[in-house]
Amino acid sequence: MHGVLKGKIVAVSDLSDENRRTMHQLMVRYYDHIQWDRFNYDLDEKQHVILLLAGKKQEIKGFSTLMLTETNVNGRTVRAIFSGDTVVDQAYWGQRVLGRFFLKYLFQQKAKHPLSPLYWLLISKGYKTYLLMANNFTEHYPRFEKATPTDKQKLIDIFATDMFGDCYDQNTGCCQFPESLGQLREGVAHLSKSEIDGNERIKFFVEKNPNWSEGEELVCIAEMTWSMPVYYLVKSWWKLTTTPLAKRKAKAQPTSVQDDTGAESGLRRPS
Repeated sequence: MHGVLKGKIVAVSDLSDENRRTMHQLMVRYYDHIQWDRFNYDLDEKQHVILLLAGKKQEIKGFSTLMLTETNVNGRTVRAIFSGDTVVDQAYWGQRVLGRFFLKYLFQQKAKHPLSPLYWLLISKGYKTYLLMANNFTEHYPRFEKATPTDKQKLIDIFATDMFGDCYDQNTGCCQFPESLGQLREGVAHLSKSEIDGNERIKFFVEKNPNWSEGEELVCIAEMTWSMPVYYLVKSWWKLTTTPLAKRKAKAQPTSVQDDTGAESGLRRPS
């Protein structure tokens, strides 16, 4: 282990030039086609960023950028948190800090308008981020267990069209950009056939987004509910108390399949 990550939610406007350089270098380590100017343009669109820090100097070892967006559906305002660039240093894959702080952020935003629905809007070119959603949100789409309800598909289509225009294809549910806005470097998060066949959610993701390794993004939504924090805490406690210590140590090491953190999502808007 390389130490324990700590999380921190900060305003994008409070990031220093050094913070931005470190974040960009971390992205470049795992992704191709990450241009400095485009990275900053994308970052400046966001309001907040979750920083994952480690060591005495609290160096940035991961981050996820966040933007609040709204749309109108049948005369009603619907809010969503859009995930931007998300990456975690491979040495820290498997730690659940990002998931906890993301849930904390959703909870804070939900509390501002407690009676209004709030969604996580995700475009994913990687199975790990899809698993983070699928494994922790009871209400999420698309999913292998059942077809996406008409009202949820409409919501996906409206959000995606508002944000990505013609780059979004309603027939496939994916965004395909004229040029790659960031794609995983070869060898990062490689998926074997046995890993795909052995996990129904990974298999579903690959079938829905067959061009994921080329930077194509599957558009997804998950609803934030008041029961989510309780569900997440109970699930974490259950894993902690039912998994033998040896297995917990093994799970903490980098593996080819993780369901919580990792270099798995470009999540960028076209500039």
